[in-house]
Amino acid sequence: MPHHQERPASALARGTAKSDDIERARRDATTAEPAEARVRRRLDEIESTTASIRDEMSELKGAATRPC
Repeated sequence: MPHHQERPASALARGTAKSDDIERARRDATTAEPAEARVRRRLDEIESTTASIRDEMSELKGAATRPC
């Protein structure tokens, strides 16, 4: 019999996610995903974020050099 806080996989989400639900989902995803794939995915996320920051920096630099 499941513990009273555990929910079956078929249960529908109700309301906002609880921190325990988020942590459980992260744990499940981490154990299901091979380490190499996880590292590659995280590196891709970092590269994407870095590119976005560079684009924003370029826009800000351009705006700062334009006369008012």
